[in-house]
Amino acid sequence: MALVFLGIGSNLQREKHVRIAIDALTKDFGELRLSPIYETEAVGFTGPPFLNLVAWIETELSLAEVQRWCKNLEAAHGRELQAERYSSKTLDIDILLYNHDCVEATADTPQLPRDEVLLRAYVLRPLADLVPYMTHPRTGISFLEHWKTFQRSSNTSLTPVPFEQLESSLV
Repeated sequence: MALVFLGIGSNLQREKHVRIAIDALTKDFGELRLSPIYETEAVGFTGPPFLNLVAWIETELSLAEVQRWCKNLEAAHGRELQAERYSSKTLDIDILLYNHDCVEATADTPQLPRDEVLLRAYVLRPLADLVPYMTHPRTGISFLEHWKTFQRSSNTSLTPVPFEQLESSLV
């Protein structure tokens, strides 16, 4: 079984799309662990704030198959596959880690670990919350230690959003 960490984000009908992602992951992969949800400003463009979290799944699927699953779910829920990288999104699901593998990007698979893990607060903080003592595959340093260093060097704004708020907004 592979341990896979997925970054989930949305800034268009964001509560709806985050719930869709969580439900689809549960349906197709069974039990999953979730980080807290954070509201963050759009990065690299002007747009509505995002909801971001990290999900931990276990699967028999290969890295390429997980990548295909993520892209299919994004497309099924309005994600424009040719949209600019820094733009609003209905649903964005990125493979952050697959086991402890270090992989160079190909046409079918992403680079792992993703650069965003150490560059973006909306990825690093949820990972540090979910698996604080797990180490980054390239640096060997825990996600919690990376987060502590990141915090000291950044004015990052992350606002926790309780799951209950997500649930109540869908009723």
